[in-house]
Amino acid sequence: MTTDIERHVGATGRDERIREVRAKINETGVRYIYYQYISITGRIMGKAVPAPHWESMAARGIQTWYGGLTNVLPDRSGNLLGFPANAHELVAIPDPETFCQLPWNRDAARVYCTVFHAREEGTNPGAFMEEDCTATCGAFMSSSWPTMTDSTFAMAVNLKWPGSGGVKTA
Repeated sequence: MTTDIERHVGATGRDERIREVRAKINETGVRYIYYQYISITGRIMGKAVPAPHWESMAARGIQTWYGGLTNVLPDRSGNLLGFPANAHELVAIPDPETFCQLPWNRDAARVYCTVFHAREEGTNPGAFMEEDCTATCGAFMSSSWPTMTDSTFAMAVNLKWPGSGGVKTA
């Protein structure tokens, strides 16, 4: 059975976009890449990784945790909201078409990621993470693209469009 994460990493044209990003990294001298995803409250979360690891990160993703997706907020009793302390890790796979060198720090770039359940998780291994708005809307758009209405287009205008391609620089 093919998982969401396998379909995402194996998408048509993705390998070419990964090579385009490598060429841009080499051309611009980017030393670090900030792998970002959006929390459920709209906060940018992520990890910085040295640029030489781009290809392995593009293939395997970065490990993250439920707390990042929920902003690690406690309730009044000090219990973490939305997940237990021993929750499984998550995997954030970078979307190469969102790569962009940062204009205020030319040594760094950012790339947005789609978040998935871990590959080894017992329930829904490698599935889109339901709380990741990018993954949820991306899955919706890829299955509903031919019938998308003006209102769904307006909702998704700032998200990644399937097959948009290209590598951006500031």
